[in-house]
Amino acid sequence: MKPAVLMFALLLTLPFLAAPAPRVLDGARLDGPYGLWVGIDDDSVRVGWITRKPGPGFLEVLDGNRRVFEGVTPADSVHLLSFRRRGGSVVLRYGGRDDAQDRHETEVDLDAGRRRADVSLRAVDSLFIVGDIHGEWETMLATFRNAGLIDAAHHWSGGRAHLAVLGDMMSRGEDVTRVLWFLHGLERQARAAGGRVHIVLGNHELMVMLGDLRYVQPKETRLAELRGTTYSNLYDPRTTLLGRWLSSKPGMVRIGDVLVAHGGVSAEYLDYSVQSYDDTLAAYVGQELFAVWDDTTAVVQMDSVTFGRIVDFFWGENSVFWYRGYVQQPDSTAVALQAVLQQFRSRVHVVGHTPGPTIRTLHDGQLIAVNTDKFAAEVLLLVRGRNGTARYRIGTEGPPEPL
Repeated sequence: MKPAVLMFALLLTLPFLAAPAPRVLDGARLDGPYGLWVGIDDDSVRVGWITRKPGPGFLEVLDGNRRVFEGVTPADSVHLLSFRRRGGSVVLRYGGRDDAQDRHETEVDLDAGRRRADVSLRAVDSLFIVGDIHGEWETMLATFRNAGLIDAAHHWSGGRAHLAVLGDMMSRGEDVTRVLWFLHGLERQARAAGGRVHIVLGNHELMVMLGDLRYVQPKETRLAELRGTTYSNLYDPRTTLLGRWLSSKPGMVRIGDVLVAHGGVSAEYLDYSVQSYDDTLAAYVGQELFAVWDDTTAVVQMDSVTFGRIVDFFWGENSVFWYRGYVQQPDSTAVALQAVLQQFRSRVHVVGHTPGPTIRTLHDGQLIAVNTDKFAAEVLLLVRGRNGTARYRIGTEGPPEPL
């Protein structure tokens, strides 16, 4: 279903009504970064968190070694405090004031979303690429540890390597929020070490931000219920830190001669470059239509041609977020892939979205599909050498296997 096509008057979907916030937790882990929420505007930052059991909460905000805010909340399971907006990264220390096992620390970049990610980079010696994670926290950790990307404390240990995450971090799994805060922090850790983490948007990030919540698991939905809002509002690009962060991410990236995207760059985008595509994505995400997509009361003035173009860009079967042709119909898409590789000055295209039992190559090695049936269970490694690029798949355990 394409929500925005139902009525051009922008009565796009049925309204999402906020359920009353339940006061009793069912044992699901929602404490710490599993349930952290950060709202942001020009003047203030609002931090919401959930404690393991009812009681007073605490929040400390550190800028380097300097504490810039501290506060305590009344006894409850759901907590919220605000502090004056500042720029850069800060460390949040939060949890239950009287519960020694409910103490957490998360570094957040309060400027996230103010800048677009780089979309065209020089070749790197070691490039790791992972497909759809879908909230599979433990599997992702095992794969990243086995690949040498993180240490036992979940900190970046990949040095100057680059990691590309091909979208669909959201939906299906139960620990989406935990995964997103982890990747949000891993970006900064990798850059500080001379490496990089590249986050690419998938169709499920767009679905959540645009109000299609069919695949969101009940545990994640509970976070919105506890906040008295909708799940999409937890990722609003206008008012939340994770929403701003996600909405600043590209739909495709080229690293050396490797083109990466979630679904795949179809021949429909031969008039674009990597940069012009990102410019278009940024423009569409920044429009009022994107912000009110699931609001049946919104009225947006827009001509039908532009409206249709935006709908197809986000929801069309040949869009970068949804395309499956190269994987599902390799024989009939070979010519199109050659044209795309030439247009985008690439030798290989790496995609997620379409699952398979393992990472595999198609089109005589010019396309690599990295989404696995068990999400985040493998990562692709491309190692540049004098005699070309060596390819490996790395699982949750064991040595790398040549691809």
